[in-house]
Amino acid sequence: MFRYFDEKRDYIRERGSDEIELENAVNWVAYKHKFFTSALISEDKDITKGLLAQTQLEGDKYTIDYTSNLTLPARSVIDLKFFFGPNDYHLLKSFDNGMDDIINHGWGIFGYVNKWMIRPIFNLINSFGFNLGLVILLVTLVVKIIILPLTYKNYVSSAKMRVLKPEVEEINERMKDADAMKRQQEVSKLYSQTGVNPMAGCVPMLIQMPILLAVFRFFPSSIELRHAKFLWAEDLSSYESVMQLPFTVPFNYGDHVSLFAILMAISTLVYTKMNSGQMAQPTQPGMPNMNIIMYMMPFMMLFFFNPYSSGLSFYYLCGNLMNIGIMFAIKNYMIDEDKIKAKLAENKKKPKKKSKFQQRMDEMVKQQQAAAKAKKNK
Repeated sequence: MFRYFDEKRDYIRERGSDEIELENAVNWVAYKHKFFTSALISEDKDITKGLLAQTQLEGDKYTIDYTSNLTLPARSVIDLKFFFGPNDYHLLKSFDNGMDDIINHGWGIFGYVNKWMIRPIFNLINSFGFNLGLVILLVTLVVKIIILPLTYKNYVSSAKMRVLKPEVEEINERMKDADAMKRQQEVSKLYSQTGVNPMAGCVPMLIQMPILLAVFRFFPSSIELRHAKFLWAEDLSSYESVMQLPFTVPFNYGDHVSLFAILMAISTLVYTKMNSGQMAQPTQPGMPNMNIIMYMMPFMMLFFFNPYSSGLSFYYLCGNLMNIGIMFAIKNYMIDEDKIKAKLAENKKKPKKKSKFQQRMDEMVKQQQAAAKAKKNK
């Protein structure tokens, strides 16, 4: 990868053969080797021409030959520095030239979440000298506490939808021979009367997603986990193996068995089972069976995470166990569905303006009816 002066770093794609010709004064050129980097740093705008290339060796998908042909100015003194060292975020950031971006924190919002939220929390807890496994556990706990208000709102929204589910099913049964749009209009009318927004649970979930997914980049790229032991894992930065297989399982599973990946998949299955019981399932005809999709996910994750960092699998395992505990606490001690049902019944008695959702549904029905009428008149 490389960086032009006053710009963000750029890079050649990590796999295959590729090359790029420099178009401006380059600040640095670096080769990243997972947790270590070799870099040539130009303090002045001396290097303006050159060709960076990588060649995938034939018959070896794991080996790439890198070359940098740089043109230096013809003078006796050139201000250059060489860096050979670890991909330590604070060390690279101390150069104040964008080299901290060598560490892949993820693109867009995921990178910002890692840099300004996950990493400060991780560094603070790690500064106390705890075992890295315990650090991951505590980071998970802090993140869950931060997003707890959003999690609570999501569960409240699910509880409201679950309370209304019998009425929605009654509408669908009563109007099973009616037009689909009219049936949906009647359902949205019920939501409007009770003051329930069927999309209310989506917003908290969407806000949480960048936080939950950002760590997918954070832990595998954190040099702090390198050679860190925890329980049966010898190195949290790599996969741990409790059984070596005499053959290779396809679909990226590999030739070993990772216990953290198995426990993570099992906890995901348990959480999915509990969560599906809390959510109102789609009742519209033709809607996909979400249970099948949800139960396939843990199985797919087992294959996906088996060759990945054990620290990452352990993080998601901790997250699932905490989610199960949070769900149990909210359901049994914080949410009373009888009170919610009484509140929704009370809302029905109050005159209400049509919600934007109801207005959109009404407009869609009118447009559909107008289109059907025009087609009939032809």
